[in-house]
Amino acid sequence: MPKAIASIPHQLRLDAHRIDYIKAINEAIDYPFQSEDGREPSPFHQLLEIKCKEHTGIAYWQFTNCCTDSLQIAFHTLCNIGDTVIVPAYGWRAIVNAPFFVGLNVLFCDIDETGNVDVEQLHEMIKQHQPKAILIVHNFGAIVDFTEIVSTCEIYGTKIIEDAAPSFTMGEPYTYKLGTKSDVVCFSFDFTKSPGCLGAGGAIATNKKHIASVIKTVCSHTSQGNIIGTKSYLDTSSAAVLVKDIQLIEKNNYRQKRQDVANFYKQHLPFETLKGDNYIYHRFIIFPENKQELLEKFRDKKILAKSVFAANTATCNKALTFSETAVELPCHHFIDIDDLHSRIKDIL
Repeated sequence: MPKAIASIPHQLRLDAHRIDYIKAINEAIDYPFQSEDGREPSPFHQLLEIKCKEHTGIAYWQFTNCCTDSLQIAFHTLCNIGDTVIVPAYGWRAIVNAPFFVGLNVLFCDIDETGNVDVEQLHEMIKQHQPKAILIVHNFGAIVDFTEIVSTCEIYGTKIIEDAAPSFTMGEPYTYKLGTKSDVVCFSFDFTKSPGCLGAGGAIATNKKHIASVIKTVCSHTSQGNIIGTKSYLDTSSAAVLVKDIQLIEKNNYRQKRQDVANFYKQHLPFETLKGDNYIYHRFIIFPENKQELLEKFRDKKILAKSVFAANTATCNKALTFSETAVELPCHHFIDIDDLHSRIKDIL
């Protein structure tokens, strides 16, 4: 009986690189101290920051416990209790929970054929509601180019937060480069992501020095005025594993292997997929006519396809339709395309 092709290839990852990760952890355990107590970041945090700057070009980095922490810190840094913010109607529940957690009024904007926020609708909502901040989510690795609304945000004093949880770029030729038009960018580096830790991990990054200073203050348990400090820290072992994972992705050309799997799906599956450029493929999305029947066929062949997240509101029709019809397929660099082919051909 063949092994299941899962969306999260954690065991395959360990089978391939367990010794690499163990060595990284072994080197990290000599550095248990945290930078919030005034110490310099560990060598692994410093190297991680260098690698992140190298791949994204974003100037200032604060590593956190997870992307949810990063989103909460971003909203808390840029907004005050009771402010209105706009978030996409589709996405992981943290994009709604984070602004609610820090006491904000949340409005929802519908999505478009990319599975991400409808920029034209968002533009009109900014002019109508003049929010304190908007959230741009880059779902599935597809980067949203929101350049056309930046000038409007400047007119109304609207801050821009990007959630790139599944979309850490590594030199891919996207039209829009993360962080170039926003105030902050939030990342997830948990074990489901590429690159990722072996548990939880995240970051918040910015090109604005004054915002970076406030974020550092917040993450160091320091309160000033309306800013309430907390603690969010990427432990040294996770930082070391994350550095190693980035190196392994570079060495083994894993991003191209994900592209190869996505290209196979495009060539062999007769289903509509998301529009727009995607070079990361955290998941591969299809829209079958009979969703449940196809899910059962995939699972019968041990391809662990599943439904996407539910919409975050019932008020946005495109997000509802997307969540009701879309199927996500495993799309990672440990998939054997020949094995995948042998299973797929028996389904269609």
